[in-house]
Amino acid sequence: MRKTSGGVWRLAEKIIDDMDERETGLSKPQLVGLADITASVLATRSVNTSELAMVLPRTCANVEDRYRYINRWLANTRINPDQVMIAYSEELFAMALNQETTIVLMLDQSKIGKDFECLMLSVRFGERAIPLAWRVKRTKGTIGFETQEELLTKVFALLPQGLKIVLMGDRFYGTSALISLCQRFGWGYRLRLKGNLHLYDETEGLITPLEAHKLKIRSLENVCLGEDGPKTNIGLLQETGHPEPWFIAMNTRPTEARTLDYGMRWGIEALFSDLKSRGFYITQTQLRHEDRIERLLLVLTIALYWAVSTGMGLEKHKREKPIRKTSKKKLKDL
Repeated sequence: MRKTSGGVWRLAEKIIDDMDERETGLSKPQLVGLADITASVLATRSVNTSELAMVLPRTCANVEDRYRYINRWLANTRINPDQVMIAYSEELFAMALNQETTIVLMLDQSKIGKDFECLMLSVRFGERAIPLAWRVKRTKGTIGFETQEELLTKVFALLPQGLKIVLMGDRFYGTSALISLCQRFGWGYRLRLKGNLHLYDETEGLITPLEAHKLKIRSLENVCLGEDGPKTNIGLLQETGHPEPWFIAMNTRPTEARTLDYGMRWGIEALFSDLKSRGFYITQTQLRHEDRIERLLLVLTIALYWAVSTGMGLEKHKREKPIRKTSKKKLKDL
């Protein structure tokens, strides 16, 4: 049974009220469990199930029963993180468009546990990001294009028509396959290329980005990635004080400002910090199943959503709050 008092329970009730209005695909017990665990994560800022069990709003006979409840929820194969995030996606896109005219999506990979890597697609908010979809794989290397394509195709299918999208990714994602996929979707992109990648330019012939940089070339237009790769444009830039130049593939005519757009991808670095050492310490999880870690990421995503929404609400309140005038007499008295 659930508790009906306390701060964690009150927060969980708010989360339940919000999710009740969404098509999450969750049954009532699954939804309540997600809310209770999310509220516990926000209270403890930890993914340690023993710590979560201590504050979980459940009237169990002992802490061990709460611990087992959390593990059962994470192991429930009927809980689909993709389906739950579809219920949040429209609002996430609307929130992003309140700040920009274009939705910035960021693709990156990070280690989130022993032998586990997470491929994350997030949507940018100001200087930060919120997860939109993810895949966890047991691997010590790069998660391949097959998984990238499956993830991006699923997100593409749920996007409303007419949205302007630009995808950001570092040099692990500056590939012919991913650029071709963006072109097929009609997405903009700013994808960093490796310096030794072979390009074919009608003017320069066969050239690498690093060779073009040494020749002080600032942009390349309609170059082929390899012999049979897609055509793209490339901005080349090295800022003062930076050890390495940027070679940024883009869907539009290269300019310095458009090349610098790539800097927006750092929002996903802040996101990974929130999930790791500066936030919820997901790298300390003892979970050893890909699908369970994906459900744990769902919990953390809902927690981040609430934290960001609360912060945005406070900022809006500050902007809208009328400035109280102080009389000259009061000023003298201060």
